[in-house]
Order: sequence, then C-alpha cells, then structure tokens
Amino acid sequence: MNHNHQVPAPGQVAYDPVSGRTGVVQAVHGVAELLFEHRMTGDRVAFLRPERGGVEWTADVAALRFPADGQGAF
Repeated sequence: MNHNHQVPAPGQVAYDPVSGRTGVVQAVHGVAELLFEHRMTGDRVAFLRPERGGVEWTADVAALRFPADGQGAF
C-alpha cells in the first residue's frame, strides 16, 4: 500500500473511484473499530456524504483522491 500519497481528511471533498462519486469525508476509522461487515481491502474506512446532502457511503481510504475538475459530478 502506498502511504506516501495524501488523501482527503474529514471536512474535505474526496473522489471515490470505486463508486465514481465525490463527497465530503465525514470520518475515518480503522476497520477494527467497525461493528458491521465493511468489505474494505485496506485498513482504514472513510464515511462520505454527498456535498448537497444525501445518503452516506463507505470507501477504502487508500483509494480516495482529491477530485479533478468535473470528476464525480452528478
């Protein structure tokens, strides 16, 4: 796993390439802290919510990127 690239932190907008969506990172937790089936391949999971509100989703922190212009826009 590449620990050298910077990933968005809580409060920042992130692009999730798995879902193809952008959202605001709400929180980041280690998978050991989770009490549900997470299906993450990495050791940390992010909780994201669409910028304009909506349903929160989870993503592997290692996959998150800062969005490029127009990336993940609805």
